[in-house]
Amino acid sequence: MRTKMTILAIAYVAISGLLLAVAHQSSGPVTTEKTDRAGGADNGAVFLSERFAG
Repeated sequence: MRTKMTILAIAYVAISGLLLAVAHQSSGPVTTEKTDRAGGADNGAVFLSERFAG
């Protein structure tokens, strides 16, 4: 019985560690959407004409 509980405890720790490693894994760089507005397209900010200056 003690051997069975020891194996279950080790398996629990291993599986928990694996799940935590997957949960905290980085999903890549977080980027923001490119827009022609100063504060985003939703808030009515001023148009940035220098984005299109050639």
